[in-house]
Amino acid sequence: MKGGVAAVERTDRLTRAALMVDGQLVAIEIDRHGEAVPLPGAIYRCRITDTIPAIGAAFADIGGGSSGFFPNAKGLISGQTLLAQVQREPEGDKAARLTTELQYRGEALVFTPQRPGINVSRKIGDEAERSRLSAALAPLVGEGGFVLRTAAIGFSSEALLARAQALVAQYRANSAPTGTLGCVVPAPDAFTRLREGMPPNTPIIANTEWAAEFDGTVQIDPAPFDHLDIDTRIDDLLAPRIALGEGWISVDPTPALVAVDVNSAGARHGNALLRVNLEAATRLPLILSLLRLGGVVMVDFAGAPKGDARKRIEETIARAARTHLDSPRLHGWGPAGLFEMACKRPGRSLADLLKENDA
Repeated sequence: MKGGVAAVERTDRLTRAALMVDGQLVAIEIDRHGEAVPLPGAIYRCRITDTIPAIGAAFADIGGGSSGFFPNAKGLISGQTLLAQVQREPEGDKAARLTTELQYRGEALVFTPQRPGINVSRKIGDEAERSRLSAALAPLVGEGGFVLRTAAIGFSSEALLARAQALVAQYRANSAPTGTLGCVVPAPDAFTRLREGMPPNTPIIANTEWAAEFDGTVQIDPAPFDHLDIDTRIDDLLAPRIALGEGWISVDPTPALVAVDVNSAGARHGNALLRVNLEAATRLPLILSLLRLGGVVMVDFAGAPKGDARKRIEETIARAARTHLDSPRLHGWGPAGLFEMACKRPGRSLADLLKENDA
């Protein structure tokens, strides 16, 4: 299928939202129903329970028997009540990571109370449109900052201002000095997260259990993931070997790092090895993104590449990493001949989100 299409499928256990572009799976978001886990993007009213000056950190009670951790506790004091946003969900015995830099997210814009200024997405290239969008929010410039997304293009100035005012009002209401500890703004759901990266006017296919909640036009399909063969693509991602045009990749997450092996499947000549490695370098960042893996990544490219081959591989993986990974850092070739890189971890992996035994 040419072009982009989004699929959303809700069951009793999961909501899954996926984006396909030209027949390729490029994004997937998953919600597990019934979990009381602080999720990224949620905003909590919390109370500081302990500060650790030696490392500049603090712990907080976020209500409901859950706790959070501020890696940067500058200005925070024990007993203080404040709003905080989840950056990373809890993992194992680690508390949820929190920040005081809040983002109130809407379909067309983001309100940043602590960061003043109006910023327009770089994807909006028309200068007249950029000026119109900025001018629409000028009356609220004293309230904080705003980030205008590409979706803002479809809104009139009046509608955009109304949505910005609603986000400001929500923040003011949440900022009341008294109130119960706990979640005041839920985390964005799977489709909302997916929509943030979708091109405008992307067609949507959804099953009937979900479509009634959507405020737009969707195509109803009882099994959109089957219709678009998305489950097969997910199975391929989770297989021990991910097939390339020539050769394959294996991706093995460990507690310390993600180990990646690129295998040429018997190819030995320089041109064939380079083709395999360049395809792997092109596809690996998207594979890591879809698998929701990050941290330190060590890649063993096929045939121990040297010289110009290394340069071409590094240039290729750098381009793909900028497109698909959050905060990628490329460290280059280590002494053992492995390519070393890192990126921000998005939380639980795709494999963990799809597990049935702990739903």
